[in-house]
Amino acid sequence: MAKQPYYPLQSDEKHVEQVRKAIRESLEVLTLPRPDTFLGRKTHEPFPSEDDDDVQDGQRPKQA
Repeated sequence: MAKQPYYPLQSDEKHVEQVRKAIRESLEVLTLPRPDTFLGRKTHEPFPSEDDDDVQDGQRPKQA
């Protein structure tokens, strides 16, 4: 029994193009740097508060 030739349908062509587009988008996302998810990382210095004018390094001076 001989195999019959396979002729792709136009709907197959559209589906293949959608899959190729999804793969291209996925590859773009994979080339991005990993996000920094460390919650304790300080990316800026906090604003000084009015109450802490004489406070340095997060420690209050000892009161006598």
